[in-house]
Amino acid sequence: MTDNKLNLLGLTRNEIRVYKSILKGAITGTQIKKYSAIANSQVYIALGTLITKGLVTYNKTSKGKRYYATDPLIIKKLAEEQSEKIQEVIPYLQQIQQHTIPLTDTAIYEGYAGFKTALYKLAEECPEKETINIIGFSNQAYKNKKLAALLRDVNKISAQKKHKFRMILDNKKNTFYSQRKEEKISNIRFMGRNFTSPAAIDIFQDSVYILLWDEHPYAIVIHNKNISIGFKMYFEFLWKMAKQ
Repeated sequence: MTDNKLNLLGLTRNEIRVYKSILKGAITGTQIKKYSAIANSQVYIALGTLITKGLVTYNKTSKGKRYYATDPLIIKKLAEEQSEKIQEVIPYLQQIQQHTIPLTDTAIYEGYAGFKTALYKLAEECPEKETINIIGFSNQAYKNKKLAALLRDVNKISAQKKHKFRMILDNKKNTFYSQRKEEKISNIRFMGRNFTSPAAIDIFQDSVYILLWDEHPYAIVIHNKNISIGFKMYFEFLWKMAKQ
């Protein structure tokens, strides 16, 4: 596990093995070769990189160089620098995407991680003070506690952006209703006990999010003006039928 984490900081396999050998104390190049089981030439290549990154230092004695590991807290600095580099390159990558790859009208996000991405995308993509129309799921679909916790986090973003919601649920016994009622940002109507749906449909602007709140959740995201208009008309039809 530790090797994988160090690898994320840009250290190669050889650099990690050399660094871990040196962490045990002052050590010579010969000892490093023995402990790390790496070829002599590769040991010194790794040492050069580790010294450049500030993870290793050395001093010269009559018997040659002895290598020391600097305070491992330097790794925190490396992580910060790595993060800064990532932030710098993102605008460049986005520019390439905008000029060379057409925007995808439809995307599918599967599993918890994918579903999480879709929900955060929804909250971030929706403009401030926008109203989101939701054809909600029935109560039996809202039993996954992990997804419930995720939704509470995403709703914090919506609260900051002052999103409003018009929502259609099955009935007031829906667990989701009590949460939304406390938040006081949703206008909710009910279709009655015969209304059942494992999925929710969130509609705003030209976007439609179809969200399946299941043990293995997934989301279908559609960006299309005409499709969005169709779902909005369907929502308004149900909204007029639903009761407060």
